Amino acid sequence: MSRSSFRQGWSRSVVPVVAFVISLSASAWDLEASSLEGSSLEASSLEGSSLEASSLEGSSLEASSLEGSSLEASSLEGSSLVEVKGRVTDQAKRPVGGAVVRAGDQTAVTGPDGSFVLHSPVPVKELEISHPAFQRIRVATGREPARLEITLPPPSRKSEEVVVKAVRADPETPVTKTGMDREELEAKSTGQEIPELLKEVPSITYTSDTGTGNGYTYVSMRGIGPTRINFTLDGAPLNEPEDSTLYFVDFADLASSLSSLQVQRGVGTTSAGVASFAGSVNFASVDLSDSFQTSARMVLGSFGTKRATAGIQSGRLGDSGLKAYVRASYQSTDGFRDNSAILQKSVYAGLSHESDKGYFKFFGFIGDEKSQSAYYAVEPWILDENLTYNPLTEEEKDNFGQRFAQAQYTRFLSDETTLAGQLYVNDAGGWYRLWNSAKTALREYGLDWTNLGASLNYGTAFGSWRFTWGGHGSDFTSRRTRDVIGGERTYLNYGHKSEVSTFVKLAKQTGLWYPYGDVQVRWARFRYEGDLDLGSVSWTFVNPRIGVRRDLGSGVSAYISAGMTSREPGRGDLLSGEENATVVHDLTAVKPEKAVAIELGTTIARGPWNAQLNVYTMEFRDEIVLTGEQSEVGLSIRRNAGRSFRRGLEWDLSYRPSDPVSVRFTGNWSWNRIESWTQFYDVYDSTGNWTGSTSRTYQDVEPVLSPAFVGNLSVDASPLPWLGLGASVRHVSRGWLDNTNAGKLSTPGWWKVDASANFDLTGIVRAGNPHLRLLVDNVLDDHGIRPSGYSYLYATRDDAGRETLEGIPYLFPMATRSFQAVLDVSF
Repeated sequence: MSRSSFRQGWSRSVVPVVAFVISLSASAWDLEASSLEGSSLEASSLEGSSLEASSLEGSSLEASSLEGSSLEASSLEGSSLVEVKGRVTDQAKRPVGGAVVRAGDQTAVTGPDGSFVLHSPVPVKELEISHPAFQRIRVATGREPARLEITLPPPSRKSEEVVVKAVRADPETPVTKTGMDREELEAKSTGQEIPELLKEVPSITYTSDTGTGNGYTYVSMRGIGPTRINFTLDGAPLNEPEDSTLYFVDFADLASSLSSLQVQRGVGTTSAGVASFAGSVNFASVDLSDSFQTSARMVLGSFGTKRATAGIQSGRLGDSGLKAYVRASYQSTDGFRDNSAILQKSVYAGLSHESDKGYFKFFGFIGDEKSQSAYYAVEPWILDENLTYNPLTEEEKDNFGQRFAQAQYTRFLSDETTLAGQLYVNDAGGWYRLWNSAKTALREYGLDWTNLGASLNYGTAFGSWRFTWGGHGSDFTSRRTRDVIGGERTYLNYGHKSEVSTFVKLAKQTGLWYPYGDVQVRWARFRYEGDLDLGSVSWTFVNPRIGVRRDLGSGVSAYISAGMTSREPGRGDLLSGEENATVVHDLTAVKPEKAVAIELGTTIARGPWNAQLNVYTMEFRDEIVLTGEQSEVGLSIRRNAGRSFRRGLEWDLSYRPSDPVSVRFTGNWSWNRIESWTQFYDVYDSTGNWTGSTSRTYQDVEPVLSPAFVGNLSVDASPLPWLGLGASVRHVSRGWLDNTNAGKLSTPGWWKVDASANFDLTGIVRAGNPHLRLLVDNVLDDHGIRPSGYSYLYATRDDAGRETLEGIPYLFPMATRSFQAVLDVSF
């Protein structure tokens, strides 16, 4: 593919979609609330009327009932709509633009003067007002219309304001993002691993070794794997720095101890740790409650699945300002595939103290898992005969644990300025066992690592602008061994990784325009210590981002952003997949990969509709991509691909015509290409003997496991006050198993239907607020869902020297129809 045709492909794929998004934003901007002819508007003023206001975060609301002030509620005669007008200000009576005003399912956004207009099909009893620079509040309007001016209180003083928000994007930040709050997490979580929980986020795909949502489960974003996604918890990096891996199986049931999460797709905002290449997932630990609370969940399901979790919040302990939290979880399953049983245990704990001068928070976990290994895929013709077949034996298993702890202290320097420091330790270790190729020796591979880090974040506001500075540093050491069970140790080596980074961010918080700028400087160094001296290698990166969001009024905004990021290769890339170096590798042979990303999108909140649409292009240089090859221990091998790109359209649409019914449609259509790819493969003679290896170069090919379409449609309804019903459909198109796009070396496209029923049992059992959920996964019992895998490519050379290229696909199956019953109680 020539450079000119490469550029023309970009024009053909993205320009029409950009035009579509711009026209959609313009159409939404021009929409105006219709006025009914002959309708009359009455504005009643209740002198001395009272306002009930509650802060969602425990703060107080100042609200005045003033004759002639700017909130007017009127019923449109002859119409079923109720119109609510108002104005939102801060404590200094300055207008607050960009605040979201919600009444039930209806939303409005305040303009630059703080005013809003909201239409509701039912009488408005309560308004909820939120803005990232203020506390979210609820205002009870009372039974009669009242003239009120709403005053937003300043944000609560918590360390998350600086530490977590330093890596998160505010609603106005011009990046592509999706969030989940505590309520949504509780509704979706049953104890499954995080990748399965994220499946409805646009452009997310996932797969699992066991065939279920438990155990070793892997997530991809825009077709890019988990080692290039940045994961943080309370601002501290979770990825292991050496290979950027993260195994959620090591600390099960994380979602039960989260207050929220945010997924950023593309370059996004700066985070600590590994560079955000495909995107980032930022977790915030559970908010510690002011009151005593207990909760528990019990789960029974197919394939011997059993889960139990229980948590306690102490509430505020007297006048000390201390609050504590602890949750313990137990999970086990036999797995869908043969020899894929998993046992997981975890404990999460937190402690906080708040005063007028500062806020301290500690949070951490201890996790342990024991599993039978199932990380080898299987030939499709074998799966057709035995879908649960696992080539790994009962003796091939693992035992790993992970410990994480972080402590934050935020000092309140003024109402607008905070300084926060954080220390963290992330430690993991264990072993896995694997037979050698001749099945004569069972080998135990040991891996232990520790990452120590610290960060400092400073945030201040001046006028409508917010400035944030951050610095981060970490030091990592790993220890790898291989022993023969009943024999001797065959190797021992160490890896060392250090990094230092700093960033500045500047963002405007109010007005019609929300410009944003962000730049990070990052330095990292890797050193290998083993039988061979490989020396060390270091890298320095400058990663800038810039963008702007424009408030178009009537709940519509549009944004554009551009960013550049670079990241270093992982240890496995530097050592060509070897766990222990047997040859002197050139640590500079695999070059850092670079990405330039542009995002253009719109968000719309109009009545029952909420929508986010965006187009993106991610242009790569030296992208480190999967080759389809496996190392001796089953690790995927990667190398540089030259020029490549990922371009597409993403959408997240929701419609709530009434309280009992909601519909959501999320998805991604993409065009992904590698300009030129050289594939190496083995060569066999006509008698089947290996004669060596060679290579071929392919032009304009699709990257491994990057499906062109991923879509999710879900419908939820509550036909009765105590009953909720849900159904979802997921479709993922074909993905190639290697970069040659040859023959039938691909995963099949597939459809999956799930269903659920939720029962509120409080009418039957008064104590414990019990709720029962019944879940059916893969309702249609489809045996052809095989979302991931790899291939073995080879050539047969005849006596005349002609080569015939062939290959074997290997696929991971997903479970057939399965059931779960989930009981939640709280006190």
